Amino acid sequence: MMSLSHAISSCCMRLTPLLLLPSLLLSSCGHRTLSWQGGSYTGEVKDGVPDGWGIYRDDSTCYRGNWSKGQRDGMGYLTKGDTTYQGSFRQGHYEGEGRLSIKGSLSGYEGQWAHGVRQGQGVYTDTLGRTWTGRWTADTLVSGTLCDSLGTYTGTFDRISMLPSGFAKYVSHDGLSMYEGYWTNGRHNGFGICSDNGRQLQCGWWKAGRFLGERMKYTSARVYGIDISRYQHRPERYIRIRRGRRRIRIKVGAPIAWKKLRIVHLGAANSHNVVGHTDFPISFCYIKSTQGTSLASSYYASDARGARSVGIRVGAYHFMSAASGAAQARWFLSKTHVAAGDLPPMLDVELTNKQIRSMGGYSALYSQMLSWLRIVGRATGKRPIIYISQNFVNRHWTNAPQELQAYRVWIARYGQYKPYVKLLYWQLSPWGKVRGINGYVDINVFNGSKEQYNRYIESNFTDLP
Repeated sequence: MMSLSHAISSCCMRLTPLLLLPSLLLSSCGHRTLSWQGGSYTGEVKDGVPDGWGIYRDDSTCYRGNWSKGQRDGMGYLTKGDTTYQGSFRQGHYEGEGRLSIKGSLSGYEGQWAHGVRQGQGVYTDTLGRTWTGRWTADTLVSGTLCDSLGTYTGTFDRISMLPSGFAKYVSHDGLSMYEGYWTNGRHNGFGICSDNGRQLQCGWWKAGRFLGERMKYTSARVYGIDISRYQHRPERYIRIRRGRRRIRIKVGAPIAWKKLRIVHLGAANSHNVVGHTDFPISFCYIKSTQGTSLASSYYASDARGARSVGIRVGAYHFMSAASGAAQARWFLSKTHVAAGDLPPMLDVELTNKQIRSMGGYSALYSQMLSWLRIVGRATGKRPIIYISQNFVNRHWTNAPQELQAYRVWIARYGQYKPYVKLLYWQLSPWGKVRGINGYVDINVFNGSKEQYNRYIESNFTDLP
């Protein structure tokens, strides 16, 4: 496929002989010369104005090309001072494909125009040789790619300075340095992840290009979710219902008001890190489905329907016991409907030391975890994730098999952020408050930006942060 730059260059190469040919024809076939708008015009005329092909000159301008009703219209070549435009015109303005350049300078633009300004796909080069490629709107590049002497930036740009601002990803030309996160005028500013020439990963908060540490700031720009179980339906009560000729007594829980859900409190330990007012939307919800080989939640199906009905992405989780991992996987699959658009299932590993000893130690635990993960992954077509504590990571994760460590992790850690594993979610508080749910709720945050979360969803959960 021909690139935009090649297409425009090809267009301009074809244009040059077309501009010269009419000049030769004028000399052999006759023409009219007239004074026009402070200069001189030589070419075809209709109703007393330039119409057709012609050449116009004044003290600072020279135009060779097509005219219509006295205006530059069609293909043409315009020089005005040190600026040259070669391409398409309409009613006197740059319109369509064209190239603008400045004599003696690297600066220029090749691409699409509308009403005299950059509009559509194009490539801009500045005086330093930096190039911006992307889609322009009203002479402004909002998002695209910037390539300079250091590397390549892909994301959004400041409307005036054209430096990375907002969310952008940078990769050095040698591939040794990377930053993905938020920028302000070309400097890291906000939450971001940096890997610089093999040094330790820096993930946390930045200000004016300086790393402030592995800390978390909670803003509306983050992606939040919750995980729920039977606990979020308390208080439960008994009611009597008629079943056939009999009246039976059943237990029902407090309903969840799915249409009202908003995170309104992150827990006392996290409140001081909130930027602005805590009133965050919920993007995802993991719902407990099963536990061990015999327990199943009576709320899973209705909660999943409720979450999906309001556009909240659903995931199901299994609470692991000391039983066989394969048997637990079969139990989970028999009781859980994982829809096509649902998040990958999660294995919740919170066994006590006594339970792990009864299994035969940590090597046996790792083996049973892998059995569950493999079986569920094959059955659902989604690679499951693992929920563990920061303490488990610190003490045992490095001894786990490499196959197990390759799975993405959801960490429960109620304090500072420690991203030393392949982290997907971070449970930041078990004491959160959500409008529409009784009692406390676990609050979680996706380990990345909204843009990364959207890519994760759109890629069927394969484009990981």
